[in-house]
Amino acid sequence: MPVDSSGNLYAEVDNIRITYVQAARRADDKEWAGSDVMRIQAYKGEGKRLFPGAEFLVSDDLSFVRMVEALCEVYRTGRVEQ
Repeated sequence: MPVDSSGNLYAEVDNIRITYVQAARRADDKEWAGSDVMRIQAYKGEGKRLFPGAEFLVSDDLSFVRMVEALCEVYRTGRVEQ
C-alpha cells in the first residue's frame, strides 16, 4: 500500500485519496482529534494537487463500519430516486 510523505498509508479511487492518519504521527499542534482519522481528499485540476479534505474520526472499532453503512445507504437511496 502506498505511503505519503508523512508516512501515512493511503489508497486512491479515481480522483479521491483516502489516507489513514494515526494520532501518534500527528504533530502536537495538529492533534485536534484525539484519535486516528481517515482523511478523504479530492484531486483538483491537472496533476496531483489535493483539496484539503474531511477527516473522519476512527474513535472505536465500529465507527468505520457505521461510515461504510451510511455511504451504502446514501448511494442506494440516491440511485432509487433517479
